[in-house]
Amino acid sequence: MEKGTLVEFKLRTDSGSDHRRSFQMGIVERPEGKKNWIVLGANGQSHTVHPRQITYVIAGETYTLKDIPQFLEEVESCFEPASLEVAWELLLEDGEVVTPVQLAQLLFSDQSPPHCYAAHCLLSDDKLYFKQKGDHYEPRSALQVEELKHQLYQQAKRIEEQQQFYQALQQALAGEPVDWRGGDLTYLQALEKFVLLGEEASHRTMAAEILSALQRPTTPDAAFDLLVELKLWSLHENLYLRRSQTPVQFSPTILAAVTELLENPPADSHLDRRDLTQLKTYTIDDEATSEIDDGLSLEFLENDQQRLWIHIADPSRWITLGSVLDREAQRRGTTLYLPTGMIPMFPKELSTGPMSLVQGKVCCALSFGVILTPEGAIAEYEICCSQVCLPIGSPILTWMKC
Repeated sequence: MEKGTLVEFKLRTDSGSDHRRSFQMGIVERPEGKKNWIVLGANGQSHTVHPRQITYVIAGETYTLKDIPQFLEEVESCFEPASLEVAWELLLEDGEVVTPVQLAQLLFSDQSPPHCYAAHCLLSDDKLYFKQKGDHYEPRSALQVEELKHQLYQQAKRIEEQQQFYQALQQALAGEPVDWRGGDLTYLQALEKFVLLGEEASHRTMAAEILSALQRPTTPDAAFDLLVELKLWSLHENLYLRRSQTPVQFSPTILAAVTELLENPPADSHLDRRDLTQLKTYTIDDEATSEIDDGLSLEFLENDQQRLWIHIADPSRWITLGSVLDREAQRRGTTLYLPTGMIPMFPKELSTGPMSLVQGKVCCALSFGVILTPEGAIAEYEICCSQVCLPIGSPILTWMKC
């Protein structure tokens, strides 16, 4: 290269970046050793540059440092990134490769140095339509471009969700009400997993980044404190329950199924339910009980006999085998009673409603009728699906004929 050749080069310290700003324009001053060149940057600073660091040579003319700003202005005036897609469509039809000079002719009908360098910048910055092969650029297939567009969309979406999360995070820490979005759950769950599993958490890096951004220690204890400050966990959160992965809430799908069930009750599959509402029914529950699932009745028979009835609430009246509610109940297995509260097998709208023996209402039950001998042995028994009615009131032992 002659002295005064204008080149684009990349400093060694910038080798890990592909951003346009990591490249510089400079003027070749002289050779240095057997391979290197002394290049003066636009700011007049001298650099020793290896040929591999020179990414583009402006051929055909020589320049001085004062010419660089004018040259870049000319490049900027013809820089149209949107036009690259048009060139890609034209070249894809014939499967042709292209050089910056050829692209300049195609896009601008001009092969002057500024136009050629503008074409080079378009191609070297592009990560979508073309891939470099030596000194040429080959158009990617339509399928590859579509996949890359999808990846770029997903990446942009993740960045947007991250920005929204950090904004919501700052609002919550400032005491402002926050409506956490669906994208926020990934970050919040990363914090939760970090608390529960520590260094073994799969999203430990994400949790550490959140804590670092808030200038907090990257420890499980710091993550716990943050969740408490956000009012997502209590100060006495049951971590053992969390680690057991016991579901403590119901998904929107389950809640929607409950709403549909209450608005459109299924037909009762037991049309022959025994009407036992004429019996006085007893229950032993305190005022705080919200789920009443059993009761007792006494029926007086002929010959001074008595039949004891044990009534159990019949949730099967409301659940269809294989439905989403049935599968959810199978997954949970049972209602958990803990010192900190109850975790129901069914949503409370069902468990304390139609699945319970609600006071003052006719309820479906599974009833066991037993006749005892004077000695207390079982003389006779029967089991039937029934309808019963519990009293209104809340004494410890209460009865009422409905």
